[in-house]
Amino acid sequence: MDRKQEYDALTQELRQTPPALDGTLDRALERRRTRRRRLWPLRSLAAAAAVFVLLVNVSTPFAQACAHIPVLSWLAQAVCFSHSLSSAVEHDWVQKVDQTQSDSCYTLTLEDLIVDQKQIHLFYTLAWEDPSCEYAMVYVDGGRLSPRPSVLSDSVNGPQDAGHIVLDYREEQVPDRLDLELTVHPNGDGPPAARFRFQVTLDPALTAAGQIRPVEQWVELDGQQIYVDRLEIYPTHARLLLEDHPDNTARLTSLLCHLEDETGQRYEREGSFSSFSDPDNGFLTQLRLASPYFQQPERLTLRITGAAWQEPDKAEVTVDLASGTAAGLPEEIRLTRVDEEAGRTVLYFQYPAPPALLPQRFSWSCRSPEGEWQVTEGGSGTDQDTGLETEDLHLIDYPWDQVALTLNWTRFSPLDVSLTLPAVE
Repeated sequence: MDRKQEYDALTQELRQTPPALDGTLDRALERRRTRRRRLWPLRSLAAAAAVFVLLVNVSTPFAQACAHIPVLSWLAQAVCFSHSLSSAVEHDWVQKVDQTQSDSCYTLTLEDLIVDQKQIHLFYTLAWEDPSCEYAMVYVDGGRLSPRPSVLSDSVNGPQDAGHIVLDYREEQVPDRLDLELTVHPNGDGPPAARFRFQVTLDPALTAAGQIRPVEQWVELDGQQIYVDRLEIYPTHARLLLEDHPDNTARLTSLLCHLEDETGQRYEREGSFSSFSDPDNGFLTQLRLASPYFQQPERLTLRITGAAWQEPDKAEVTVDLASGTAAGLPEEIRLTRVDEEAGRTVLYFQYPAPPALLPQRFSWSCRSPEGEWQVTEGGSGTDQDTGLETEDLHLIDYPWDQVALTLNWTRFSPLDVSLTLPAVE
């Protein structure tokens, strides 16, 4: 299951929908029915990652607040599954753009921005007259932007959908002005069918927002030492920066946790767990959480409920493609079959469904007997009959009979650890 499909599946867990957002869940469920288990190319899956795994149910106070702000009603439905973004809309933290352009048979309207020091959320609508287009991907030419951000894109299924693009700036601050070049790709594939150019000056009152809370504490998790460097809080998200101890015997690859303030309000995970090289602090891991920016709590507690680890000596799995067997698999994972399909070799695995928000078990990079190779496609989902997780990896034009795969994580540890973060001075 790709990240967009994870988002669609999460909508089933909502038990009650506030009246102000009536109909949002039905549209999400319809998308899920019509687009079950589509395989995405690597560039599409990577583009649709992290930000769209949004967990916090929309609250009744939020829905009531948006009902009194008619200009934001469209945007309210677009962000209702994210605590951070819905809170930003509730506090009118929105820059209206309302620019429309047409090219070929496509019309794109850049509707609104939600922006702070580190992220720009672009919300748009796209209409088309091409009957062969079932859905569309809209991409940003990141090379035109300076500083250059990471770009995350959702897909749109028609004019009723709110398209969402995120520009994420890891080390730099957002620019003062955006010179956007957007391209439309029908059904997510092939050359662009339309091209648009927008220029937007960002509101400096929004781009200056953000705060850093130094933590600088070690915490022991399942015998490993993890350094909690700092918590960065912005209107659109919060970032928890972590570092592994060099003597650890396993590498932290995912953390199940949330923040809790002095009133008991929780700020859940919203998004990805990724590592990067920080020029000041070395190799850090970044975890995204719902933002307490507008609540301004005096005290925050980090509550950790689980961790996924990669043990280097157990991370590699060797698959014999000819015999359909695998050596080095954890006992809970089973290779069910290996298929040859028109220039691609497809490996199918099955295992008990892991806790939510953990990454897929296998990396998309692999090693051939003669060097490096790249897994370029894949997918995952849940078997409706057995309840087991299924994962498939696709090797394109792969000529060898053997391949070495890497497990993203080799074990999961349930935990109950709390860390009180320093109060605001």
